[in-house]
Amino acid sequence: MKNKTCYEMLVDGVDLKKGYIVFNGHKISTRTFLKNIEDFAINIKNLGFKKGDVLTLFLPTCPQALVAFYACSKIGVIVNIVHPLMPIDKLKDNLKQTKSKGLMYFDILIKNHKDLASLDQILINCSISDYVVVRKLIFKIFSFYKCKTYKNSIKYSKLVKNNKNVTPTEIEGKANDVVCTMHSGGTSGLPKIIELQNCAFNNLSVSLEKMYTRKIRGGGNEYSLVALPIFHAYGLGVSVHTCLTNQYSLILVPNFRPKTFNKLIRKYNVTFFAGVPIMFKKMMEQKKFRGKHLAKLKDLWCGGDVLTESFVEHFDIILEKYKSSARLFRGYGLTEVASVCAANTFENYRPYSCGKAIPNTKIEIWDDGNNPLAPNTIGEIAICSPSVMKGYLNEINGFVHKGKEKWVKTGDMGYMDEDGYLYIMDRRKRSIKINALNVFPSEIETLVKQIDVIDETCAVPYHYNDKTYIKLYVTLKDKTYNKEVIKREILALCRKNLIKYSVPRMIEIIDIMPRTSFGKIDFKNLELN
Repeated sequence: MKNKTCYEMLVDGVDLKKGYIVFNGHKISTRTFLKNIEDFAINIKNLGFKKGDVLTLFLPTCPQALVAFYACSKIGVIVNIVHPLMPIDKLKDNLKQTKSKGLMYFDILIKNHKDLASLDQILINCSISDYVVVRKLIFKIFSFYKCKTYKNSIKYSKLVKNNKNVTPTEIEGKANDVVCTMHSGGTSGLPKIIELQNCAFNNLSVSLEKMYTRKIRGGGNEYSLVALPIFHAYGLGVSVHTCLTNQYSLILVPNFRPKTFNKLIRKYNVTFFAGVPIMFKKMMEQKKFRGKHLAKLKDLWCGGDVLTESFVEHFDIILEKYKSSARLFRGYGLTEVASVCAANTFENYRPYSCGKAIPNTKIEIWDDGNNPLAPNTIGEIAICSPSVMKGYLNEINGFVHKGKEKWVKTGDMGYMDEDGYLYIMDRRKRSIKINALNVFPSEIETLVKQIDVIDETCAVPYHYNDKTYIKLYVTLKDKTYNKEVIKREILALCRKNLIKYSVPRMIEIIDIMPRTSFGKIDFKNLELN
């Protein structure tokens, strides 16, 4: 494990006899999946990709993205994983920052593929028809009418064609090589690009498998339901890599629909599901959630947002009623350590907590001087883990060094009890969860301040019909400026530069921002309005 790439861990861990990846109702055998990885690796090398180059995945959770990830791991190419709905202008900046050489995109998500022509990338066009058989022609026709194709792009299907009598590519990647870059709010709430190595994901897989005395190995005939996006470390690290390397089959679901989820649990032997609180809440609200099919579930992990103890108790009562051995386990993690670093288990569980540190990981609570605090004392959570990132792209800082150990300060506040259970109190960094995605107020506020007439800005969440949206408060330098005109200007700017979840649903222009006793904008006060 210490000297392996993610690709090597995959080959060693998958079940070749029973394993499948299910996408859009179609099964892809593990053997076909591995063959596609090999063919893709050969063909992108023929396109000129070499070790250290960057291939950007502008894709939803789909087989093509997984094939690319593992093929690049094998040959030492870095995958830059971005949100598939990122605006083109912002994508262009990202490609420049990461020095990307190629871009894989999903055809039906781009209305006019010519919009990508100016990005100076080797373009690889992926389609839902790549992995269907029965309705292949229907999907091809749908894609034809849904979007305008670009003749200079390369079809993914051609890159995974059988390469007969071709020598397999050598493994050029190394355990300590960066295998992917991901995007997060860092530990300060400001958007950053995080570099994660092969060994980070491999250590995560091994640690999570060790965490349970009741082993999580699936044996190929058990399925992990993959609802979390792969541009999140939680999705790629836990739902995909940890499960594949522990012999689970996967069901890939690009869009979370609770009704569909319940059907999939019924149809397949779904035993594992990692999600965020809103997913479990929406699933439970479905009429057909309750039933004998729940007895199949064995492991349910929840993180990424606040999970109340009352909801956990209610959910567990339903599971128990239908003879499921599973319980809803709260955990904690962040992208800087490839996702999970603490979790409750069957053996170690404590209400209200996020459980204990996973194997090989240390968690401490620090004061402002980076000194460990006594049990039950609130401070900043710090983590030392073999799954820690290499660092932030193009930045030197990111760690606190203590001897030979590298620690990450999370920006989150909490405490640990005498027995080592972690409790989250508050987040020092500002981020808002919308549809399981991190939205960063500072990114919205900085963007809107580009408008000359804007003085101050503050983005906060607001809730309507159990959904979370962004509300933006602004003050103006010139109070006589037409408020409706400035609102339209703000919306146009946000729609052009932000993912849709970051675009404010409401904009309120106020005379003055409320302040804390320290003179900072009181965003908590605004959240109450």
